[in-house]
Amino acid sequence: MDNTNRPDLRAYIGSTGSGKGVSVREHLKATKPDRLVVWDPLHEYGGFGRTVTTIPELCQALKAQRFAVCFNPGPDVDSYAKKFDLVCRAVFAAGRCTFLVEELSQVTRASWAPQSWRNVTKRGRHQGLRVIGCTQRPADTDKDFFGGLTYCRVFQLRFRPDKVVMADLLDVPYSQVAELATVEHETATHQVTTINYLERDWRAGKCGRDAITLKRPKGRAT
Repeated sequence: MDNTNRPDLRAYIGSTGSGKGVSVREHLKATKPDRLVVWDPLHEYGGFGRTVTTIPELCQALKAQRFAVCFNPGPDVDSYAKKFDLVCRAVFAAGRCTFLVEELSQVTRASWAPQSWRNVTKRGRHQGLRVIGCTQRPADTDKDFFGGLTYCRVFQLRFRPDKVVMADLLDVPYSQVAELATVEHETATHQVTTINYLERDWRAGKCGRDAITLKRPKGRAT
């Protein structure tokens, strides 16, 4: 059986500082995509590729056989809708790449998303696209995207509506989502951060809880 066009849609959900960025970077380092596009409004992923700020620059970069490019849409949030639509169109046309979207709730809503994004998430597998979506506010984010996920990892959330959405998506009791926390403590020599999360892998039929522990020697800059 040819599984080359199987869907690959991943979501990382959590409030700011909860640890989702750590997990996304871990995934990118593990998978090492040779064609990567990042919608990067906070300029967090410059270490993974060249940052561009215009659509012509992006389209030129996507002509290469291999590329890693981060699109920063700038500070004007009102311009994001048009820019995101064009980025999605460019990614869909380029095909065969990993597309990471940060702050997805800024460019979609619970009951609405641009058609170009829907093409990416619903038809993108036929173009060889692998999609990663991140958001702090899942209650305000495209529900159709969540409905098509193959994998989801959820971290600490602040607001009850977001916790309810994630409990329903993962099909777990609300309490399991509500108790997720990213906690810090000190030992004699280190500052320790424990990132607790829930994850569901629909392909593997597995759901469970795990944690990432980060240790930083005291006195070392973040």
